[in-house]
Amino acid sequence: MAALLVVAVLAAISHSEAVKANSVSFASEYRHPPNGICVDYTIKQDVTSTNYIWDLEKFTSNFDTIEFLTELARKDSKTVYHPVSSNPKNETKTYEVSATFCSPKKANYGKDKIVLLATHGLGYDRRYWASAWKPKDYSFVDFALDKGYSVFFYDRLGVGKSQIVSGYVNQGSIQLALLERLVELVRAGKYTGSIGKPKNIVLVGHSFGSFLSNAVISDQRNLVDGVVLTGIAYANATDLATADSGWGLEAFAARIAKFQDKKWSNRDTGYLNFGDIYGHVNGFFKAPNYDIPTVEYAQAIAQPFAALEFVSTKLFNLNASAFKGPVMVTAGENDLLLCGGECKSTFSSGVAEQTFKSSKDLNLYVHPGAGHGVNFGFNATVFYGKITAFLDKNF
Repeated sequence: MAALLVVAVLAAISHSEAVKANSVSFASEYRHPPNGICVDYTIKQDVTSTNYIWDLEKFTSNFDTIEFLTELARKDSKTVYHPVSSNPKNETKTYEVSATFCSPKKANYGKDKIVLLATHGLGYDRRYWASAWKPKDYSFVDFALDKGYSVFFYDRLGVGKSQIVSGYVNQGSIQLALLERLVELVRAGKYTGSIGKPKNIVLVGHSFGSFLSNAVISDQRNLVDGVVLTGIAYANATDLATADSGWGLEAFAARIAKFQDKKWSNRDTGYLNFGDIYGHVNGFFKAPNYDIPTVEYAQAIAQPFAALEFVSTKLFNLNASAFKGPVMVTAGENDLLLCGGECKSTFSSGVAEQTFKSSKDLNLYVHPGAGHGVNFGFNATVFYGKITAFLDKNF
C-alpha cells in the first residue's frame, strides 16, 4: 500500500512538472492561429511626435529604481516630482515595428473586412492577444477569427520583435504617432493581405494600449470607426489618467530588466520588468481566477517596459467627447491597477459617460472575477464573447 502511495505521489509530481514545462515551452512561439490566414510584417515608418525629455539621472542600480517608484507613488507626486522636462520638443524619426495580420479562413457575412487593430499594454508583446498556451481558452485572435473578424496585432516599440530604443526616450507620444500611422496604412489596404482595404477599423487595446487607443480618438476623432478599451477605467473627471496610479509599479515590484536576465542585455537601465512572478501575479491576476501553468506562461512571455512610457501615460489627452463611434470600456472586476481592486464602483462613477459623451453606443462592462490581465483568466472566452457581441451589434 505504501509503495502504491509513493508511486502515486511521484506520478502526480511528474504530471505537475510536465504541465509546467508544457506551458513555458510555448513561450517562444509567435503563433499563427490555424483558423486564420496570417502574415507577419516588418513595418518601417517615419513619424513626428512631440516628445518629453527625461529629466532625472539615469538609473545605475535598483536602489535608484526604488526611489523612482517611491516618488511616483506618493500622493503629491504630481506637484513635487518631475521626471520629465517641462518643455517637450518636436522630433521626426524612423521606427520599425513587427506585426501580424490574420483574416479568417472561413467567411462570415463579410466581417473579414472589419479589422480589429490590437495594441497590448506594458509588460507584454503581441502574444498577449494570441496565446500559444491553451489558445482555445486564452487567445483573443483565435476567438475573433472564429467570429469572422480580421485582426492586426503588433509589438509596440521597444518590445518583442520591434525596434529597441532607449527606455529614457520611448514614450507615449511616439507610440501614439506610430499607432496613428499604422491605422492609416491598414486603412489604405497595406498589410491586410487578400482582404484589401477594410470596411471598418476598430481599435482594441489593453491597459497602456487602451490609453493609446483612447488618445487616438481624442486626437483624431474620424480616424477609426470604433474602439474596445480593455483593462482601463476612468475614476477622476479632472485627471482621467490618474487611475493608472504610480503605485502600479510598486505592485509589480519593478526592477531594472537588464540586471535580471542576460536576454535583456540589449535594453538600457530605463527598461523595467516585473520583480518576479509574484509581482506579475499581484498586478495582473486575481485568485481563484487563474492557474499556475498559465501564470508561468505569462511570465515567460513578459516583456520589459520603458520607465518613460509609464510616466507618459499621465500626459495623454483622453477627453474623447467628440468621438461619435461606438465605444466599449471594460475591465476585470478585481483590477488592482486601474480600480484599486474593485471596479464596479469605479465604473459607476459617471466619468466614462462624460469622456465619451458623443458615442453612439457606449458599453461599460465589468468582467466577473478577473484581474487586470483578463486574457489569462479562467473565463477569458466569456469576456471575448462580450466584445464580439458588441462588435456584432455595431458593425
